[in-house]
Amino acid sequence: VTVSGLDFHNLRASLEEWNRAVGYMYNQCQSIGPSRCMMVHYEQLVLHPARWMKEVLEFLEVPWNEKVLHHESQINKSGGISLSRLEKSSDQIIKPINTEPLDKWVGFYPQDVVDDMDKIAPMLLKLGYDPKANPPNYGVPDGFVLHNTKLVLQQITFWKQKAKQLHIKTAMAHE
Repeated sequence: VTVSGLDFHNLRASLEEWNRAVGYMYNQCQSIGPSRCMMVHYEQLVLHPARWMKEVLEFLEVPWNEKVLHHESQINKSGGISLSRLEKSSDQIIKPINTEPLDKWVGFYPQDVVDDMDKIAPMLLKLGYDPKANPPNYGVPDGFVLHNTKLVLQQITFWKQKAKQLHIKTAMAHE
């Protein structure tokens, strides 16, 4: 499912489109059932990557490989991860798993949009998120992620240069 037509000049319309696409995916997953569709919250995958990647790989009947926790080492390598210059999250993908992206959106949306979030994007509540929480509390990351986050924040200039070398635009326009 492609979430297309996002216009960050019209945040309400973008969130409504996100809600429509996520609602469609959710309904499809519900209709085919848990033996064929596994829902994983992105935030939990970020906070506890080893636990969730083990569950995902087991669901897919793929053997565990520690490399899944170090995707950044496979960027633009043969048989590795190819990045799109158009994908807004590519600046995150080049970094080790860290918590920085989880609240990157906080402060991006004007207060009137945040106030109406439950009406604009009701899928948030359906998926277990508090649409009024700004910033949200996703939980406590494991030690691996805490360590990575500390390193990413200490090396912010390095990561900006790396994104620039790969011609990646940052995910949020206000940076």
